[in-house]
This record gives sequence, C-alpha cells and structure tokens, in this order.
Amino acid sequence: QAKADDLLFVFARADEGSRMPIAVLRAKVADLPFSFRLDDSTAMAGGQKLSDFSSVTIEARISKAGMAQISSGDLFGTLKATKVGSQGIRLVIDQVQP
Repeated sequence: QAKADDLLFVFARADEGSRMPIAVLRAKVADLPFSFRLDDSTAMAGGQKLSDFSSVTIEARISKAGMAQISSGDLFGTLKATKVGSQGIRLVIDQVQP
C-alpha cells in the first residue's frame, strides 16, 4: 500500500506521558528494510534526550500525506517498552491509521 517515495518516520516516545517524540529519523519507503539507530544525536531540537529514559515506545510510520503528524491511511507499527540502547529489534509496519 506504500509507494517508494512515501516518507517513513521512525521515532521514540516516552512510554507514559507526552506523545511528543523524543528522537526521530526520516527516510523513504524505498530505503526499507533498513537498520536504524535512535540516540541523543537524533533527539528533537530543544527536547529531552533519549538517554534520559530507560525504556521508550518505538514507532515507524509511513506518511501518506508526507507529514510527521498522524493522518488517516498512514501505515504504522509500534514496539512498546523498548529498552533504550537495545540492538537488533525488529519493527514491523502492520497497521493502518483509521
């Protein structure tokens, strides 16, 4: 359901509290599958650092509208309670935003 030039966002959020991403990467669907690393270097400007947390929720979203905000029809996958610094995790995009 995705086109090669659709934008892909991979981000980390606090497990509880604010839905504002802590760290984010942007790529294109054509780059899938790909390895990624979220750390303090990918933190949102002026926000918290990933290293401030012990675990986070990781989400990947293919944006049909080309924007980071959630839109109807976006494709996504989520991993909750992911330990910060984890390696070799597999995040599957298997849901559609209503």
